[in-house]
Amino acid sequence: MSGSICLFSGLQRSGKTFLAGLIATEYNKKYDIPVYTNMEMPDFNVIERLSEVPIDKKPKILLLDELHFYLNSRNFKNQADFIYFLNTICKRNILLLGTCIHPDMIDKNLRIQISYFVLCKADSQMLHYKFYDVQNLTEKLISLKKDRYLFEKVSYDTLEIPNMFKFDIDNYIRLNENKKHFTFN
Repeated sequence: MSGSICLFSGLQRSGKTFLAGLIATEYNKKYDIPVYTNMEMPDFNVIERLSEVPIDKKPKILLLDELHFYLNSRNFKNQADFIYFLNTICKRNILLLGTCIHPDMIDKNLRIQISYFVLCKADSQMLHYKFYDVQNLTEKLISLKKDRYLFEKVSYDTLEIPNMFKFDIDNYIRLNENKKHFTFN
């Protein structure tokens, strides 16, 4: 789990945010792993900037809805800053779950480090997910019936847009380089 990037891609209303939220919820409930996100979801830590993610080495999930708003190649004055962030995903024990409409909308450096890619599609009755394990070159198709039991598992307002998120990389780097902030519990 830790140090992994999972990208959920599909058109609007395809169930990508639902599945990312479901996975985060399961890890949170089963293993007590904190989730940091730009979405208003019960039991998750809503954050406004990257520097709010703890820099310790405890397992954590960073769930970013509409990832292409924040992690496209045009957002970085210095590509090295972005690569620094990608390096900390593993070193800080982060599972990055991100949603986007199309993978080409996010930075190439992120795309080439994806561990799992999920193609999402929906019809009136079902949510369809094609999982690709990029490292092991395997794939699996899963379909979930849209019913009230499924949607009881994740609670968020599907009509809301995610909160604005500041990818304050300069402050994030400064915090990571200041070793006195680390806790090793």
